[in-house]
Amino acid sequence: MITNTKTLFAALLKLFRVDGVCDIGSCDGSQALLFRDVRPEARIFAFEANPLNYEAMRRQPRLGERRIEVVPCAISNADGTANFHVTDVDYSAQDANKGTSSLLVRTDLAVREVVEVRTRRLDRFIEEHAPEVQRLGLWIDVEGAEYGVLEGMAGIQERVMAVHVETARVPLRQGQKPLADVTQLLGSYGLTPCGSNLRPGSDWGDVVFVRRRAAAATGWGYRLALLKGRLGVWGRADHLAVFLKARFPAGYRVLRRLYVKLGM
Repeated sequence: MITNTKTLFAALLKLFRVDGVCDIGSCDGSQALLFRDVRPEARIFAFEANPLNYEAMRRQPRLGERRIEVVPCAISNADGTANFHVTDVDYSAQDANKGTSSLLVRTDLAVREVVEVRTRRLDRFIEEHAPEVQRLGLWIDVEGAEYGVLEGMAGIQERVMAVHVETARVPLRQGQKPLADVTQLLGSYGLTPCGSNLRPGSDWGDVVFVRRRAAAATGWGYRLALLKGRLGVWGRADHLAVFLKARFPAGYRVLRRLYVKLGM
């Protein structure tokens, strides 16, 4: 059944009382701000490898005010450096799609420049910077490089309660692993798919994975989280939010507060 994956993921963050959330491929920090509303006391990291996006985030005072820890690196399966392909879009335009840059090449996208960026394994980063965090949620939107991110969490796999990942049934970028491989790897970590917005005929979309044993232990709480995700599709929450944010910002703020308080 098609699910509003953002609503489901946020509900799982609350259900499992996560004490850390990683927004990997953050772009502008907007998801990290939502996670702060959902888990006010958690450590929240926003990883962004695109230097243009990172500089814009660094200048955004709200991220610092809300204790979002912005990290300029690409999360991958090795500590080191790698080439990062910065998409050629107008980064000064508010409505430009600034989230299509990647470690991997997509031949139908124009590249402005290739820059060398720092790469980090997530397990080593967490052990170094947040060893106290024991219940993690991962939001992964890295434009085809998701498999490397997941390989790099092997050392902390038992701490990960839920994963929201953008992925594809068939590779869309050079070197991308398909959804089947992502599912197999996460399955080896004890995580199973519980919701997706991938429709029949769609090549790519979002899938939410949950730790099997943790979900089973919560019983009705987990079933309620699944229901919230499905109701999010019925209520067209994302479409309404986009409309209100553009046309009626005050109404959007009210809806966001209700969404956080009641919807998740």
